[in-house]
Amino acid sequence: MKSLFDTLLLGALLILLGGCAGLAPAPPDAREALRGLADNAAHGLLEAPPWAPADPAAVTILLQPAEVDATLPITPDALNEALARGLLSQENSPHVLDWMPASMSRSSSEQWLLQARLSAEAPPLRLSDRVLQPYRLQFDLSRPGDERSHWQWQASGAVDLDALPETESMPAP
Repeated sequence: MKSLFDTLLLGALLILLGGCAGLAPAPPDAREALRGLADNAAHGLLEAPPWAPADPAAVTILLQPAEVDATLPITPDALNEALARGLLSQENSPHVLDWMPASMSRSSSEQWLLQARLSAEAPPLRLSDRVLQPYRLQFDLSRPGDERSHWQWQASGAVDLDALPETESMPAP
C-alpha cells in the first residue's frame, strides 16, 4: 500500500513539475520592448528640462517625425508613440502632441519642438537567448522661431531585437 502511495505521489509531483516547466512567459510585444527605452528617455528628459520646472502643465511638446536608423526594426511612428506615452506617464509631465503644424512662427507660449533620432551605433550583440542591438537616442528640443533655445539630450543602451517585430527590410539576426 505504501509503495502505491509513494508511486502516486511521485507521479503527481512529476506532472506538477512538468506542467510548471511548460509555462514560459509570453515573449514581449513590440510596444513593451519600446516602453523601457521610451520611459528611460522620458525620465532623462524631464530630470533637467530646458523649461522652468515650476509649471510643467503650461509646456507643450510637439513631436516632429522621428528619425530611425534603417537597420532597426522600429518605425518612426512607433518610436514617436512610445515617446509620447513615456513622457505622459511621468509625474509632472508636460502636454505632448504627436503633431506638427505646417508652419510655425515665434510664439510666446511654452511650445517646444522635439526631434528624436534613434541610431544603431554598433553591430548586434548575440547572446545565448537573445540579440541585443546597441543604440543611441538623441533629443533635440527647440522653441519655434528662437534659434537660441536649442537643447540636446542623449542616451545609449541596447534593445532586445527578438522582442521587436521583423520588418520586410530588416534581415533576421
